[in-house]
Amino acid sequence: MSNPLNATRPAAAASLTLVVRTMLMAVPLLVLVLWFVLAEDGLGPFPAVWAPLVVLAAAVGAYAICELVGFRTAPLPYGGRPADVQAESWRRFTSSTFVRFALCEATFLVSIALGFVADSFWVVLVGAVLAIPLIVLEVLPGTRNQQRFAAALEAGGAPSYLLGRPQDLADRPQDYR
Repeated sequence: MSNPLNATRPAAAASLTLVVRTMLMAVPLLVLVLWFVLAEDGLGPFPAVWAPLVVLAAAVGAYAICELVGFRTAPLPYGGRPADVQAESWRRFTSSTFVRFALCEATFLVSIALGFVADSFWVVLVGAVLAIPLIVLEVLPGTRNQQRFAAALEAGGAPSYLLGRPQDLADRPQDYR
Protein backbone atom coordinates (compact mmCIF):
# COMPACT_ATOMS: atom_id res chain seq x y z
CA MET A 1 0.00 0.00 0.00
CA SER A 2 1.41 3.37 -0.92
CA ASN A 3 1.58 6.48 1.18
CA PRO A 4 -1.07 9.11 0.31
CA LEU A 5 1.53 11.85 0.74
CA ASN A 6 3.59 10.60 -2.18
CA ALA A 7 0.72 9.46 -4.38
CA THR A 8 1.06 10.70 -7.93
CA ARG A 9 -1.33 13.36 -9.19
CA PRO A 10 -2.07 14.15 -12.80
CA ALA A 11 0.07 16.97 -14.16
CA ALA A 12 -3.09 18.96 -14.91
CA ALA A 13 -4.10 18.80 -11.23
CA ALA A 14 -0.75 20.06 -10.03
CA SER A 15 -0.72 22.85 -12.60
CA LEU A 16 -4.28 23.94 -11.84
CA THR A 17 -3.59 23.89 -8.10
CA LEU A 18 -0.59 26.17 -8.60
CA VAL A 19 -2.63 28.60 -10.72
CA VAL A 20 -5.50 28.74 -8.21
CA ARG A 21 -3.15 29.24 -5.26
CA THR A 22 -1.39 32.04 -7.14
CA MET A 23 -4.70 33.74 -7.93
CA LEU A 24 -5.77 33.29 -4.31
CA MET A 25 -2.72 35.24 -3.15
CA ALA A 26 -4.16 38.34 -4.87
CA VAL A 27 -6.70 38.67 -2.07
CA PRO A 28 -4.20 39.21 0.80
CA LEU A 29 -2.07 41.39 -1.47
CA LEU A 30 -5.04 43.64 -2.25
CA VAL A 31 -5.93 43.77 1.45
CA LEU A 32 -2.43 45.02 2.15
CA VAL A 33 -2.65 47.66 -0.59
CA LEU A 34 -6.09 48.79 0.57
CA TRP A 35 -4.77 49.13 4.12
CA PHE A 36 -2.78 52.14 2.94
CA VAL A 37 -5.79 53.61 1.16
CA LEU A 38 -8.66 53.05 3.62
CA ALA A 39 -7.03 52.68 7.02
CA GLU A 40 -5.63 56.15 7.59
CA ASP A 41 -6.34 56.11 11.35
CA GLY A 42 -5.89 52.42 12.08
CA LEU A 43 -8.93 50.23 11.63
CA GLY A 44 -11.29 52.90 12.84
CA PRO A 45 -14.83 52.26 14.00
CA PHE A 46 -16.85 49.38 12.60
CA PRO A 47 -19.07 50.64 9.75
CA ALA A 48 -22.84 50.66 9.58
CA VAL A 49 -24.17 47.12 9.68
CA TRP A 50 -25.57 47.21 6.13
CA ALA A 51 -22.13 47.10 4.47
CA PRO A 52 -20.87 43.85 6.07
CA LEU A 53 -24.32 42.31 5.57
CA VAL A 54 -24.15 43.00 1.83
CA VAL A 55 -20.73 41.31 1.74
CA LEU A 56 -22.12 38.36 3.70
CA ALA A 57 -25.04 38.11 1.28
CA ALA A 58 -22.61 38.09 -1.64
CA ALA A 59 -20.64 35.27 0.01
CA VAL A 60 -23.78 33.24 0.66
CA GLY A 61 -24.89 33.80 -2.93
CA ALA A 62 -21.52 32.74 -4.32
CA TYR A 63 -21.50 29.62 -2.13
CA ALA A 64 -25.04 28.70 -3.19
CA ILE A 65 -24.32 29.15 -6.89
CA CYS A 66 -21.10 27.13 -6.64
CA GLU A 67 -22.82 24.32 -4.76
CA LEU A 68 -25.94 24.21 -6.93
CA VAL A 69 -24.58 24.75 -10.43
CA GLY A 70 -20.80 25.10 -10.16
CA PHE A 71 -20.10 21.40 -10.62
CA ARG A 72 -22.61 20.70 -13.38
CA THR A 73 -21.59 19.82 -16.89
CA ALA A 74 -22.82 17.76 -19.80
CA PRO A 75 -21.96 14.06 -19.50
CA LEU A 76 -19.12 12.79 -21.63
CA PRO A 77 -20.00 10.81 -24.75
CA TYR A 78 -18.91 7.19 -25.06
CA GLY A 79 -15.79 6.31 -26.96
CA GLY A 80 -12.45 7.88 -27.57
CA ARG A 81 -8.98 7.11 -26.36
CA PRO A 82 -8.60 7.31 -22.57
CA ALA A 83 -5.91 10.00 -22.88
CA ASP A 84 -8.19 12.16 -25.05
CA VAL A 85 -11.14 11.63 -22.71
CA GLN A 86 -8.98 12.56 -19.73
CA ALA A 87 -7.75 15.71 -21.52
CA GLU A 88 -11.33 16.74 -22.30
CA SER A 89 -12.36 16.08 -18.70
CA TRP A 90 -9.54 18.29 -17.41
CA ARG A 91 -10.40 21.00 -19.94
CA ARG A 92 -13.97 21.10 -18.68
CA PHE A 93 -12.90 20.93 -15.04
CA THR A 94 -10.43 23.80 -15.52
CA SER A 95 -13.08 25.93 -17.19
CA SER A 96 -15.50 25.24 -14.36
CA THR A 97 -12.80 26.04 -11.80
CA PHE A 98 -12.23 29.49 -13.26
CA VAL A 99 -15.97 30.23 -13.28
CA ARG A 100 -16.23 29.19 -9.63
CA PHE A 101 -13.17 31.31 -8.81
CA ALA A 102 -14.78 34.36 -10.41
CA LEU A 103 -17.96 33.81 -8.38
CA CYS A 104 -16.08 33.40 -5.11
CA GLU A 105 -13.76 36.33 -5.76
CA ALA A 106 -16.78 38.52 -6.47
CA THR A 107 -17.41 38.48 -2.72
CA PHE A 108 -14.09 40.21 -2.16
CA LEU A 109 -14.56 42.61 -5.07
CA VAL A 110 -17.95 43.68 -3.68
CA SER A 111 -16.28 44.31 -0.33
CA ILE A 112 -13.71 46.58 -1.97
CA ALA A 113 -16.39 48.71 -3.59
CA LEU A 114 -18.40 48.86 -0.37
CA GLY A 115 -15.24 49.69 1.56
CA PHE A 116 -14.93 52.87 -0.45
CA VAL A 117 -18.64 53.65 -0.16
CA ALA A 118 -18.66 53.13 3.61
CA ASP A 119 -15.12 54.59 3.91
CA SER A 120 -14.09 51.67 6.12
CA PHE A 121 -11.29 49.14 5.93
CA TRP A 122 -13.39 46.77 8.07
CA VAL A 123 -15.60 45.97 5.08
CA VAL A 124 -12.57 44.89 3.05
CA LEU A 125 -11.41 42.68 5.93
CA VAL A 126 -14.83 41.06 6.19
CA GLY A 127 -14.76 40.40 2.45
CA ALA A 128 -11.31 38.83 2.62
CA VAL A 129 -12.21 36.68 5.63
CA LEU A 130 -15.25 35.36 3.77
CA ALA A 131 -13.69 35.04 0.30
CA ILE A 132 -10.49 33.15 1.17
CA PRO A 133 -12.14 30.09 2.78
CA LEU A 134 -14.82 30.16 0.08
CA ILE A 135 -12.17 29.98 -2.63
CA VAL A 136 -10.29 27.23 -0.81
CA LEU A 137 -13.45 25.14 -0.41
CA GLU A 138 -15.08 25.65 -3.79
CA VAL A 139 -12.18 26.26 -6.15
CA LEU A 140 -9.02 24.38 -5.18
CA PRO A 141 -8.87 21.18 -7.25
CA GLY A 142 -8.80 18.77 -4.34
CA THR A 143 -10.35 15.33 -4.14
CA ARG A 144 -13.78 16.68 -3.13
CA ASN A 145 -14.10 18.99 -6.12
CA GLN A 146 -12.65 16.48 -8.57
CA GLN A 147 -15.02 13.75 -7.41
CA ARG A 148 -18.05 16.04 -7.66
CA PHE A 149 -17.13 17.12 -11.18
CA ALA A 150 -16.22 13.56 -12.22
CA ALA A 151 -19.68 12.42 -11.10
CA ALA A 152 -21.27 14.99 -13.42
CA LEU A 153 -19.00 13.98 -16.31
CA GLU A 154 -19.76 10.28 -15.75
CA ALA A 155 -23.54 10.73 -15.39
CA GLY A 156 -24.04 9.15 -18.81
CA GLY A 157 -22.01 6.07 -17.88
CA ALA A 158 -18.79 6.89 -19.74
CA PRO A 159 -15.62 7.10 -17.64
CA SER A 160 -14.05 10.56 -17.32
CA TYR A 161 -10.60 9.61 -16.01
CA LEU A 162 -10.61 12.93 -14.14
CA LEU A 163 -9.20 11.19 -11.08
CA GLY A 164 -6.78 9.23 -13.25
CA ARG A 165 -6.80 6.27 -15.60
CA PRO A 166 -6.90 2.71 -14.19
CA GLN A 167 -3.20 2.13 -14.80
CA ASP A 168 -2.41 5.43 -13.02
CA LEU A 169 -4.64 4.57 -10.05
CA ALA A 170 -2.83 1.35 -9.17
CA ASP A 171 -0.35 3.15 -6.90
CA ARG A 172 -2.89 5.50 -5.31
CA PRO A 173 -4.60 4.95 -1.99
CA GLN A 174 -8.17 3.65 -1.91
CA ASP A 175 -9.82 7.04 -1.22
CA TYR A 176 -8.64 8.39 -4.60
CA ARG A 177 -10.45 5.72 -6.61
